Amino acid sequence: MKWRLRAKSLHPALGVRLARLKLADFLFESTFSIIRFPGRSLVTTVGTILGASAFVATLGAGSTMEKQVSSSFDVRRATEVRVVPQVEGLDSSWQDPSKLFTVRSLNGVVAAGGRTMLSDQSVRRTIGSPATAVQVVGADPGAMAVVGPQIRLGRAFGEFHDEHQVPVVMLAAPVAEKLGVSRIGVAVFINDQAFTVIGIYDDVVRHGEMMSAAVVPTSVAAKMVTSGQPPERDVIIETRPGAAQVIGAQAALAMRPQAPYELRTIAPPDPKTLRLEIEGNIKSSSLMLSGISLVIGAVSIATAAAASINSRTSEIGLRRAMGARPVHILAQLLGETTALGALGGMVGVVVGSVTVCVIGWLNSWVPVLDVRSALLATACSGAVGLIAGLLPGLRAMRIQPVAALQR
Repeated sequence: MKWRLRAKSLHPALGVRLARLKLADFLFESTFSIIRFPGRSLVTTVGTILGASAFVATLGAGSTMEKQVSSSFDVRRATEVRVVPQVEGLDSSWQDPSKLFTVRSLNGVVAAGGRTMLSDQSVRRTIGSPATAVQVVGADPGAMAVVGPQIRLGRAFGEFHDEHQVPVVMLAAPVAEKLGVSRIGVAVFINDQAFTVIGIYDDVVRHGEMMSAAVVPTSVAAKMVTSGQPPERDVIIETRPGAAQVIGAQAALAMRPQAPYELRTIAPPDPKTLRLEIEGNIKSSSLMLSGISLVIGAVSIATAAAASINSRTSEIGLRRAMGARPVHILAQLLGETTALGALGGMVGVVVGSVTVCVIGWLNSWVPVLDVRSALLATACSGAVGLIAGLLPGLRAMRIQPVAALQR
């Protein structure tokens, strides 16, 4: 190692000058010490690699999952409001087309419609064939737009069918299979009344209970209501993201202005609150796991540095005999441990980022990576290496040249 002398003398009479470690030599020696024993360096950095990768992976995976959960929540729950009667036996005037038109006019409403849920009805493929108990739901086109059926065959009924009480029916795929219906245009008999199958749907965006129902126009369902079996009625509303709470406060007044308290609106919680709660829980867990990993990394680096001092005692003694001061020995060891910590942090960042991308790829998600978390993980790993090297470095400062050279 090259040493450059400082201009200021320690003892002017003797002309002795203090040695100074040049930056270039410091960097060279630290790098050479790390690459000279690659196996030892790799084992030393395992802890920081685990800590940094856990930090980046958990934060990245948490952000990715939080985004997916929030998006799904917004699409299926946070954009829907349901209105039901608060008073038993309430008449169906609150579901009139004029009232639904008022609801659709509210700012933030995408679609809205009324439903009439009848109890299980007797449904047959042909007259005389065995009957199957199927729930019949009366829905207008607005309600079907909210439900979002994925039609496999045919189409959905429209305003014409509802206004003219056309006896048509849409069947969920499981119901159609149970009845033996594989095409549209055929008839099924509900309570021995013929209905033409106009469409068959495979799935729905909302209201999974519609997958076990036969859907008819609202006006047709109204004629099927009997005095002994009062139906369940509701109005379902699809809103734009963020508007559900506002629409929930306005819907009852829009449909029954003379007595809004007779209706009850069911609106989802604010998705922002849910997002923050999910994000907070995930980040707390990830920080705890990352902290534990970094502590393990610090112990690993400190142990390796202590072992390195024992094997390099003669080298340290020789450097002291050649003029190296104790602070130079401390700086040398701190440089090595800090570099090992930072190197482990960078490798951990790569491992964590790849982990997040693999998780996203396996689940068909868009991975979310935060550059700040990567930089923070690297900085924390370097700091852990610096702290871990302090105690072994202070121990190396106390090594006397004569005692070291005698070993």
